[in-house]
Amino acid sequence: MNAKTRFMNALHLQPVDRLPVAAVVTGITVGMMEKAGIHYPEAHKDAEQLAGLAASIWEYSHIEAIKLPFGMTPEVEALGLEIDFGTYDTLPTDIHPIWNHPDELVIPDDFFSRGRIPVVMEAISRLRDRYGDEVAILTSSVGPFVLSAKMFGFPNLFPWIINEPDYVHRIMDQLTELTIAHANAQLAAGSDVILLGEATCSGDLISPETYRDFILPYHQRLCANINGPTILHICGKSTKHLPFIAETGATGYSFDEGIDMAEARKYLKGKVALAGYVPTVEVLLNGSPELVYQASLECLGNGVDILAPGCSLPQHTTDENVAAMIRAAEDWAASPELRQSIPDVIRPLKQKKRTNGGDASAGRRTRRQRVQ
Repeated sequence: MNAKTRFMNALHLQPVDRLPVAAVVTGITVGMMEKAGIHYPEAHKDAEQLAGLAASIWEYSHIEAIKLPFGMTPEVEALGLEIDFGTYDTLPTDIHPIWNHPDELVIPDDFFSRGRIPVVMEAISRLRDRYGDEVAILTSSVGPFVLSAKMFGFPNLFPWIINEPDYVHRIMDQLTELTIAHANAQLAAGSDVILLGEATCSGDLISPETYRDFILPYHQRLCANINGPTILHICGKSTKHLPFIAETGATGYSFDEGIDMAEARKYLKGKVALAGYVPTVEVLLNGSPELVYQASLECLGNGVDILAPGCSLPQHTTDENVAAMIRAAEDWAASPELRQSIPDVIRPLKQKKRTNGGDASAGRRTRRQRVQ
């Protein structure tokens, strides 16, 4: 079974020889850049460099999917936001919102000719020509709620949920149609799977009722109208969203250690492929290869269908730590004895972080209280 068949079968909950390892968000490290001879930020703007660097995760680490673009800014750049393209070890970021009222939302007729949208489409086509059916190509469309937050800003969007709900629905309606069109254009260019990035839907920021009432109908429309499989990425403490995520129609769900795996199995297992949830900072960036190996075994034992980092792979993750994930998946498949017990390393790390006051989500709630 080759890498593409393994990944696509796992995503569709079909039999595999072993579970795949993939970085379904962004997985490019400084080490991969050095081996490929292609670096940020130049790679964001040139189709050949973008394709070459995206392929490096497969060529040099054997992570079993190629993912591009890197970060969540091509769409908002095409809509008019100023972009800081970062450095050799940081991702691009948008500078500040530009819209203050739903009437300002206009999708340019030449959206697909703007900014880096043509660069990404060309890179997808080159990768499809280069790799055929060897390895799956994942591409991302920023979801409509993240687009809303980026274009209008939290100080506008979150109060509107309470005070002007019609504003939010008008915005979500238009941006959902843009996301559908953008995703389908990527599939036509050669993508196999669309990652829908919706970090702003995190339970650290919005309640499950807000997700149900303001976002779920649009995620259902997305998944019904995108012409290929989808992976919905929502990170953070989003366990209470799970009954509604089960209703989206997404093929897969990408998540981090903030999710209660017992609840994920209850609501999603056998219905939606589970992709996660190796902790990115405490384990992949700052941990040893042995810690990565044990954490990966814990994820496998708790029922993931695709072993993946919980979010973007930190750029300074070592080659040895990436290799430890792959070794864990191979050993888990090969050893019945290993499958008799599940390590318990992620839960203590979460408890330690809470005890030390290192819960980043708590800090976000302090600065911007969750919308009920």
